[in-house]
Parts: sequence; structure tokens; C-alpha cells
Amino acid sequence: MTETFERERQDVLEAVRRIVATGLVAGASGNVSRRIVTPDGDLIAITASRVPYHRFGVDDVLVVDFDIEPVVGDGVPSSESLAHVAIYRARPDVGAVIHTHPVHASAFAAACTPIPAVLDEQVVTLGGPVEVAAYGPSASEQLAQNAVAALGDRAAVLLRHHGAIAVGADLDEAVAVADLTERAAKVCTLAASLGGARPLPDDVVRAEQKIYRMMKGFK
Repeated sequence: MTETFERERQDVLEAVRRIVATGLVAGASGNVSRRIVTPDGDLIAITASRVPYHRFGVDDVLVVDFDIEPVVGDGVPSSESLAHVAIYRARPDVGAVIHTHPVHASAFAAACTPIPAVLDEQVVTLGGPVEVAAYGPSASEQLAQNAVAALGDRAAVLLRHHGAIAVGADLDEAVAVADLTERAAKVCTLAASLGGARPLPDDVVRAEQKIYRMMKGFK
């Protein structure tokens, strides 16, 4: 009997419902995936392309290999599958990738402005400021490689003129990263009315980045 990866697909569906509920995506924007480790090589459970969230179900979560060849499901995988695969290839520590279009973080992406390190939890959880990737057309290999380069070993990155990507060891962590990225962007936006957010001192950022790396198991 062929493996259908029902549990892994259900995990992705639940993450989709969480980011919809918190307003990080709307309509059919954004995408979610998780890594599936198998004896024959890693696979990805990923959301199908252009399926409105109000009717999104487990059958709309597909399983593909790292060449984006279908394994389970009949739909078309997310148009940003290349970015998901590129991140999984570059970051063995990443078990889940979430691409969102949140309002405040997307404003920073549209302004081509990084989200500065203004919150302690931001540095400890995201690894520091959220950088902006160089522009690449949607669904392109260029976008994928630019996202990987700007992400580095951190947990979030902005896609220029597009949105945000959050990564984590699992979907719970990736959802938390996506939420915190938007919250940091919102804090900075609101702080502008008070004279502007002031980034954390450099020595504090360095100390908290050490905590981030230690928690991630990075050398």
C-alpha cells in the first residue's frame, strides 16, 4: 500500500488554519510546507497553489520530492515551491517553511527596509534583524536563491516587494516565527508615531544572538 502521509498533511493543514486565523494570509496568498524524512530521501508536504483558504482541506496539501515531482495528490504545488526546496537544501535544521503576506511586515518589504532588532525576544527567536532579500520575480529560482542568501542562519526573511518567510524546526516553531516577525514590524510601525523605534545596543544583540545560536545547536 502506498504511503499517503496523512498525518504530515494534516499538520500542514492545521498550520494553514492558524496563520489564516491570525491574519497572516488571506484569500489564497502565502504557502506552508513541512519536511518529511524518509529512508529513500526527504519529501515535502506543501500547500497546493491558488486554493482559497475558506475551502482549503487536507486534499489540498500535496507531497512532492525535492525536484517538485508529485508523490501524493493531484493538484499543483505552491508557486513558491522553489523557495521552500532551496531553504530545505541550505538549512538541514529547518523542518518547516511558511510564506506569508502580513500587512506590517509586507510594508517593510515594500519599503525595502529591514525590520530592526528592537525586541529582546526578536533576537533570541529570529536571530536578529529581519533582512530584506534582493528582488526576484515570484515563483522564480532567483527569488529562491535570494531568499536563502538573505535568510542566512536566521529564522525569518523579507521578500522584497512581496512578503515574508518564516522557518522553524517544526510547524509550531515556524508559525511562532511568522507571528513574531509581523509583531516586530507592527511595533516598529507604531513606534514611528513616538519618534521611531530604537534598535537594541549592538552588544545586547550579539549576546542574544549567541543564545539564539545555542538554542538552534549552531556552532
